[in-house]
Order: sequence, then C-alpha cells, then structure tokens
Amino acid sequence: MMFQLHKNRSFSTYINDTFLFFKMHGKSYFKNYFIINGALLLLLIAIVFFGFQFYFQTLFSNLGNPGLDSNPMVNMLTDNVGFIAFFAILIMVLFFFISVLQYAFPVIYFDLFDKKNTDDIEPSEILQSLKQKSFKIFKFFIALIFIITPIIVLIFGLNILLFFIIIGIPLFFITAPAALSWVNISFYHYLNSTDRLFPSLALGFKYLKQQFWTNVGSTMIMIIIIQIVMTIFTTIPYLLGMVNMFTDFSPQSGPINPEQFSALPMLMTVVMVISLVANYILSNLIIVNQGLIYYSQKETEENTSANHSIDLIGSDSE
Repeated sequence: MMFQLHKNRSFSTYINDTFLFFKMHGKSYFKNYFIINGALLLLLIAIVFFGFQFYFQTLFSNLGNPGLDSNPMVNMLTDNVGFIAFFAILIMVLFFFISVLQYAFPVIYFDLFDKKNTDDIEPSEILQSLKQKSFKIFKFFIALIFIITPIIVLIFGLNILLFFIIIGIPLFFITAPAALSWVNISFYHYLNSTDRLFPSLALGFKYLKQQFWTNVGSTMIMIIIIQIVMTIFTTIPYLLGMVNMFTDFSPQSGPINPEQFSALPMLMTVVMVISLVANYILSNLIIVNQGLIYYSQKETEENTSANHSIDLIGSDSE
C-alpha cells in the first residue's frame, strides 16, 4: 500500500497524513536525507561545537576573577578580528548551503515519489534531480532574499504597529503561517513544474486561498508541535545540568568556586548542537506538511488522482 499524495484533505487529515507519511515511508525518506545531508550536517555540527565551546569557555574564563582589568572575551575578539570575520562568513555560507539543500530535498523527494509511485528512490536520483534544478533552486532563494522577504517584513512591520490596538496580535498568528505556507507551496510548484517564478508565486497564493483557514491552521499546528519538541530536546537537558551544578551551592558556602561552572561551557555547547540538529530534522515535518497542501490543492484543480488511476489500470493490463 502506497501513501496517496493526490487527494482532497481536511484540516485533521493534513495533520494525520503528515505523520502517516513518515510512518509508511520514513525509512526511505530519512535514509536518503542523511545520505545526502549527513556529511554537511556533521561538518556544521563540528564547527558549531568547537566554535561555541571556545566562545563559552572564553566568556566564563574570568568567572570568579572580577578584579581583572581586561575582559578575555574583548581581548580575544580584538586580537582575532580577521579570523573571526572569516569564520563567521564560512559559517553563514555553510548555513545557507545546508538550508537550501534541506529546503529542496523534500520537494525533490515528493516529485520522484509522485512520478515513480514508490518509495524505492535512490540517493543518486535525488542528486541528479537537484543538479538539474540547481539553477531554479538558486533563483528562488535569491528571490526569497531580495523580493519575498522584504514584502513579508513589511507585512510583519504593519502587524507590529497594530499590536498597539490589540488586533495586530491575532493577525500576526495568522500572517506568519500564511506567509510560510505561501512560500513553501510556491517553491513546490516552481521546482516541480515548467512555470516561471512569478506565475509560481501567484499560483502558490491561489492555492493558499483555496482552503485558507485549513492551510493556515495545519501550518500553525505543525509549528507548535515542532516548538514543543524543540523545547523538550533543549530546555530539559539544560535545566538538568544547571540543577546538578547548583545542587551543592548555597549563599553560606562563600565565594563562587569557578570549578562549579567548569562544565557550563560544555553544557551550553551541547544544548546549542542539540538545538541545531533537532531544528534541521524537525523542519522536515513542516515542509512535508506543505507538500501535502500543494498536492491536495493540485488535486482539487486538476483531478490528478482520477487520471493517475486510469494510467495504473492501463499499466496493470499489460
């Protein structure tokens, strides 16, 4: 039994089918995901781990020595301006490349899944499709940075101004998932069709409006689920570590012993790495959810499932 991409869905179905897809085809999906993204994620994790460990160790290095004339962090930044600038640019480029690959992977996977009607998808097929569509991917992200994002920022700015009359608060919780859904639907269509950028953005907006409250509602629920899981993965380890460090501390115990905080830089670094990895993995939930919205709205427009069933009958008879 294969997961059905093309079908009309309701609010609850969008949520249920998102998790059903991972239940049925998660093994194939994440196998390809980690083969293609794994090396870059490990590189990013290593850079973030050692970078933040150095940062936090320097930050806490003068703990218990308030009489120091200079701040080690300021000295470190001053003495290594060139290296830090190069390191920051390297991190930004790596983040951008991984984010683009992370964003495009589910779209490519769904396109192959739809065309082949199977989850027997090889990493080489995904890489080949990524290579063929690399220019469109790059073009969309340039448009996202210089065209789409300024429009969204302007809308959010108006929402913030409306906070003073209360109405801006509920509007923010509507426009944020609506903007996210519009961008995702447009990207799905732009990458998996022959349409140009602006027609794809127009069609994405049309698909968003067709079931506006259903689409926005399911997007918001997925955002909430991701935030809850992120909190569990990051806050709880951090709190447990802090409680462990402060267990033996009391105001009567005298001056703070720096050794009590020797594990704090490592703890904060580990929490940052966990947060980073969890964010990248969990973002698949929302991008897959947006794919279901796209294919469902496409089904409403084109009645694709009926045509696909006819093709399957023809192939079965051969």
